[in-house]
Amino acid sequence: MKTVKTVKTVKTLEPIGNGQSVPSRAYERIMEYIAAGDLAGGKLPPETALAQQLGVSRTALREALQRMESEGYIVRRRRVGTVVLANRLKLDAGLERLNSVTQIVQGAGMTPGTAFRDWRRDSANRLIAQRLGISIGDPVSVMERVRTADGTPFCYDINFIPTKYITEEDEDSIGESMLRYLSDRHGQIRQALAYLYPYTADAIVSERLGVPVGHLLMLLEHTHYAPDGNPMWYSRTFHRSDVISFHIIRSL
Repeated sequence: MKTVKTVKTVKTLEPIGNGQSVPSRAYERIMEYIAAGDLAGGKLPPETALAQQLGVSRTALREALQRMESEGYIVRRRRVGTVVLANRLKLDAGLERLNSVTQIVQGAGMTPGTAFRDWRRDSANRLIAQRLGISIGDPVSVMERVRTADGTPFCYDINFIPTKYITEEDEDSIGESMLRYLSDRHGQIRQALAYLYPYTADAIVSERLGVPVGHLLMLLEHTHYAPDGNPMWYSRTFHRSDVISFHIIRSL
């Protein structure tokens, strides 16, 4: 009996048209290609083949790829090729609302999770004491976590909380949402002061989030206030900018 060999169809990219600059159009077309094929974790075709499929020069293609790499969507590795780190943004949050990471993930129809958790007791240094309105050397509970959305690590947070509010005895009761737990225990947290900074992954953050050193991140610093107006919880959260975005609604 003759064996019939099945030929796998390989998806290709459509050539780009006119309008935007060639590198910008190449960027958009590659991003569409990644999203359509759900290629996170996979690789793009070699540069020569990619340039031919798009009908652009290698120079224009490299400019598009450089932009994608700076935004954290891909990483180019020698002798490996161009590896896709993430698809288009899946999460978006408004900074004007005090939502927990758990609420943001659930609001996007995804499942929140925690891939890493470490708990310790420490003494407040000058910065932590200032943020929490306590004295230098006062005991604080420190919790580090890596949060996930549908299993994808997208933020790493370091939380500092005076021990009068939370201790290691609470660890097994916290669940996924620190905001909900503290609000249930000590009254609804309704206000937080937040600062947003650009950040590139160092060795520790790189390891926690599984991204290359230098990967583009957003650092969100939060000080949450108890109902009596006293600082209750200070956190530093490193977000993958290729997975989550933040917006602010502005009006007169």
